Amino acid sequence: MKPLAALAALTLAIQLQAQAPPRTQVFSLPNGLKVFLLEDHERPLIRARLHLLLDRASGALRPGLGPLALRMLEHSDAGNLKAGDFHQLLAGAGIELAPSLRVDGLAWDLVARSRDQDLALGMLADRVLRPIFDPSILEAQRLACWREVERAEASPSPLKLHLAPEPNWTLQAPTLDGLAAITYEDLLAFHSRMSRPDRAVLLLHGDVGREQARRLIFQTFGTWTALPAPATPVASTAPAPGPEAEALLALLLPGDPALLPVRFRMEGSGPMATLEVGTSGPAAAASVMLDRLQALRRRGFTEADLHRARAAWSAGRALVALHPEALLDQALAEARGSAATPARMEALTVEALNRELQRWLDPARLQPGALPASGR
Repeated sequence: MKPLAALAALTLAIQLQAQAPPRTQVFSLPNGLKVFLLEDHERPLIRARLHLLLDRASGALRPGLGPLALRMLEHSDAGNLKAGDFHQLLAGAGIELAPSLRVDGLAWDLVARSRDQDLALGMLADRVLRPIFDPSILEAQRLACWREVERAEASPSPLKLHLAPEPNWTLQAPTLDGLAAITYEDLLAFHSRMSRPDRAVLLLHGDVGREQARRLIFQTFGTWTALPAPATPVASTAPAPGPEAEALLALLLPGDPALLPVRFRMEGSGPMATLEVGTSGPAAAASVMLDRLQALRRRGFTEADLHRARAAWSAGRALVALHPEALLDQALAEARGSAATPARMEALTVEALNRELQRWLDPARLQPGALPASGR
């Protein structure tokens, strides 16, 4: 009975610690910027994420353009500050500001003390909206981008396959010629296309009230405008599956013994299968990986697997309030309409789960990443 008593005590402690997530408050600025506020006064911190949605019809998917643009932004002046002064001010105030490439766009994550919220959000706006691209550093940043590609190819990394049901621009490693063809004008056009308030979401979590947040965000982002977007034809696509099946697959696949020695994990770029390349070489490793993935695709999951994954999802959802980053991820999913809900999760059938598994493991959709021999 002692182990059961200890388990009960641990469960009770977790339940006491797990608070209800902050209520999401939503408002918009006249320029179209959507703001999602999660008011939380437990800690004197604020976290923000500015997410710019990728326009797939704008040419932004050109390999190397996104990484090079982010490097140029990081090393250029912003607002009325020189690049060096900008980074020094961030460090002096203890403000963390980090950009990232995401499957559906660009993002900047910000962490600051609540007393520095005006300064922090102002610097975020300067970095994203008011950069002064310096053409004199373009060649140095282009070379730095290529060095990163070379290091990734030379490193003894495992064989990787990204399970990407949709095109993933973060996996498109550029060639040297492709990087060399990107001009200063291309970078300016890329920034103009991506920096649109009507295609942006600002997530704000922490020690700030609604009225204070409205005032602060209007002051820092209210003047953000964008040129009218050119009309682009909308391609007809099949309806996307619900997020519930994706959430359960992300829980089921990492621990499935049928995949061994292939390992599965979720990364920022999406689901990924990895396998260490042994003495037999990358070709043999790739064959083993595909065999394991296709065997699982043929087998599928059972009702028992579905119930087990549902229980794990519910337990994880109850602890979201303890993880600020998870709160931002959930708020962004809600903003995009891609958040799993308990009602739809309960209604999910094992047939729907296996249809999504078939889609994830479709050999035609698997995208190699960091292959030991790229052939470029």
